[in-house]
Amino acid sequence: MRHPLPAFVIDVEKVRRNLEVLKAVQEASGVKVLFALKGFALPAVMSLIREKLSGVAASSLNEATFGYTYFRQRVHYYAPAVRPEDVPVLQEMVGTWVFNSLSEYARYAAQLSESIRIGLRINPHFGSSSALIYNPGRPGSRLGVPPEAAGQPLPGRVSGLHVHTLCEAGPEALEGLLAALEGQFGAWLGQVRWLNLGGGHLLTADFYEPGRFVEAVRRFWARYPNLETIYIEPSAAVVWEAGYLVSRVLDRHRSGDRTWLMLDVSFTAHMPDTLEMPYKPRVWEALPAVDEAYPTYWLGGATCLAGDEMGPYSFPRPVEVGEVLHFHDMAHYTFVKTTLFNGVAHPALVLKAGDSYVVVKRFGYEDYVGRLRG
Repeated sequence: MRHPLPAFVIDVEKVRRNLEVLKAVQEASGVKVLFALKGFALPAVMSLIREKLSGVAASSLNEATFGYTYFRQRVHYYAPAVRPEDVPVLQEMVGTWVFNSLSEYARYAAQLSESIRIGLRINPHFGSSSALIYNPGRPGSRLGVPPEAAGQPLPGRVSGLHVHTLCEAGPEALEGLLAALEGQFGAWLGQVRWLNLGGGHLLTADFYEPGRFVEAVRRFWARYPNLETIYIEPSAAVVWEAGYLVSRVLDRHRSGDRTWLMLDVSFTAHMPDTLEMPYKPRVWEALPAVDEAYPTYWLGGATCLAGDEMGPYSFPRPVEVGEVLHFHDMAHYTFVKTTLFNGVAHPALVLKAGDSYVVVKRFGYEDYVGRLRG
């Protein structure tokens, strides 16, 4: 093994290919593609992303500082709630500020410089995710202005609208979102100069038809010629299938009717979406489907949490202690969400370029204790 274990490995060439797809969609459709930091924020590849995309979207003071630093331009900013002490600092880095509610707009808009464009997040109660935890479009959602608000005049300084209700979605979900927007917020759409269609557009996945995205946006734009700019802000699409998590089998033992492979990585600490969504991640070495005719195991995470586990997985041959397993598609929404729970060894961050590996960061005791030490 040419890098430390465990490790998150980012394939730089795959990131480049994803960016070329997004750049082509940007040119064909006329939309401006922003990069949303919430799903991936590895400084080592930000220069690649900056070369191809039109800007960066941030949702906290730390993300705004990161985006302003690494993209060298003012950021598009939205957060579910604003801390008043952050406003003066954010003003120095934000070019477009989206408020989550009309009351928040009323509280802060007058404090913002005239040079900052102001938008409102709207919620048409349309969503593409089957998991409620990832569906901002669910009724009663705290995210965005609800449809009934569109019966009142648009606030004076609002020049644009922002909607984000998709999750790893295809073009048919975009078409549904656009129809919901027109049905719920048509009056406001005719008054603004820009529209941000948020993230969740999985344009780089094999199943996605980019041409269908282009046509849907063009048709919509033709109906609203007042819109000078349309944005999208994907995150997962930029690093889709561009990263993997490498782990090692530390033990194998039997308990009841299960055989366990105990790993040096954790589902709760290193792959939290697998338990939150939940979903079962693909393991490269395992068979595509469970088949009890083959050696079949449950995978145990490294923490003491009883539910830090996943399975079952079948393998073409018995798996021995010391062998390496690769978890597929572990770049987006992984190490931006990891924790140091239980003090377990945190995976290193590694870049893969061709046959070469560069270790970006190793984690140790100081990273663990430094989070809590005064």
